[in-house]
Amino acid sequence: MNPILLFFLLSLSIQIIPRPSTLHVAAADIVIHTCKQAAAGNRELDFNTCLSVFNSTSESRRADLKGLAIISIRFTKHYAQQLLADIDNLIKQEPKNTFKRKCLSTCEEIYSDAVSNLEEAVEAVESGRINDARIELSASFDAADTCEECFPDGQIQSPLTKEDDYYTGVARVSLAVAALLDQ
Repeated sequence: MNPILLFFLLSLSIQIIPRPSTLHVAAADIVIHTCKQAAAGNRELDFNTCLSVFNSTSESRRADLKGLAIISIRFTKHYAQQLLADIDNLIKQEPKNTFKRKCLSTCEEIYSDAVSNLEEAVEAVESGRINDARIELSASFDAADTCEECFPDGQIQSPLTKEDDYYTGVARVSLAVAALLDQ
């Protein structure tokens, strides 16, 4: 092969193939941009929580806005499933017929419904039904508050306050990113 032609082809390939560092910056940019937009539309949304949701998976580096919405919803769903496991353990430790056990059972039911709503939200985003996704996300959003409301009725401190607060934060990210899909 002609050395000049080889040099030309090599030079051309170097120019048109993106460098990994460029791809990483672009990926970081979409995550930061998305979190900034989401936080701008909702002053209760924590920018750092948003970043942590997307930094939890390498898939964010290759995602567009729709992909980021799906990632955030799946993250929220996974956290709700973890909460369900924690609640189940707390129920097993609690004596029967106590008010605290009743509240934990209520929380278990609420989070179980939230997981179902989040599954429906993923399917809706994947098929382009953004309004349906937002309805499902809204239905799942109040799970933590509803869970927490039970405990004061029995004058009991909730054992889930920290976890419920975090769930609200990540659910808020999912709802805000889904809302960006409508813009």
